[in-house]
Amino acid sequence: MSIQIEPVSDAVGAEIKGLDCRVELDAATVAELRAAWIGHGVLFFRGQDLTDGEHSKFCANFGAIQAERTSPESESEEHPGCLFVSNFKPDAILPDGEMWFHSDQCYFDLPVSATSLYAIEVPKAGGHTLFCNCYTPYETLADDLKQRLEGLRAVNVYDSHSNNRYMKTTMREPDARTAIHPILRTHPESGRKSLFINRLMTDYIIDMEVAESTALLEMLFDHIEQPQHIYDHAWKPGDLSLWDNRCTLHARTHFEPTERRLLRRYAVEGDRPV
Repeated sequence: MSIQIEPVSDAVGAEIKGLDCRVELDAATVAELRAAWIGHGVLFFRGQDLTDGEHSKFCANFGAIQAERTSPESESEEHPGCLFVSNFKPDAILPDGEMWFHSDQCYFDLPVSATSLYAIEVPKAGGHTLFCNCYTPYETLADDLKQRLEGLRAVNVYDSHSNNRYMKTTMREPDARTAIHPILRTHPESGRKSLFINRLMTDYIIDMEVAESTALLEMLFDHIEQPQHIYDHAWKPGDLSLWDNRCTLHARTHFEPTERRLLRRYAVEGDRPV
C-alpha cells in the first residue's frame, strides 16, 4: 500500500494520505505508520468513514486497546475502550468548554501511549484540538536548567471538580487519582527526552518548597506552550487522529455550547515513564 506522509506544521503532526483506515494493514504499512507516528507525534487521516469496531481495529495496530479507567461507566458495552466526547450524547465525557494542555491519563502509573479521536459532528467554529511538541521545549532549555531537572519528579492529579492545577492543592478531592512521574521522560522508541509535565494535571514537584515548585512549573508550562511548538487542528467530520501521549500534549479551544460536538475516542495501553 502506497501512502504519502505530509507534515502539517513545523511543530508537530503529519497528515497521512492514500490510506483507507478500514482495510486490513500489512506489516510494512503498519511499520511505516508507526515510524511516522513516532517521528511526528500526531497522525491525521482525513475523510474516513469508520464504525466503532473499525476504529478500534485500526488503533490496535499501535498496541492493545486500553480499557477505560477514568470513566468506566461511560465505556461502550459492545466495544471495550470506546468512549464518546460530546456535549449532547448520553454518557459521553468532556462535554464542552476550553481545556488546558495535558497528557492523557498521566495520573495513572502506566499512562496510555496513544489516544485517537474520530470526528462525527463538529461545531461551526471552535472546539479545535491544539497539539504541542514536548521534545523541542526540552531541547531548547539552557544546559544548567536541564541538569537541574534531572531526577526531579512531579505529582500528576485527576480531579473531576477542578479544571486547573491551582485549585488542586487546596480543594482536591480526597480520593483524586494521582501518580508520580519524572519531569523528564525518555521516549522508549525514539530515545529522545521530552518534558513530561502539563498545566492541567501536574500539581507540584516532589521534595521542593511550594513557591519554588510553582515558579519552576509555571516557567516550564509557558516555555512548552509557546506558539512555535503548537499545531491548531480544526476538525472536519471524518477526521481521524492518533497522537503519542509520551511526547505531546493536547488542549481544546472554546466553542459555543449550543453547537453540537461528537467525537469517538480510543486509547492504547502504555508503559511506566522513565
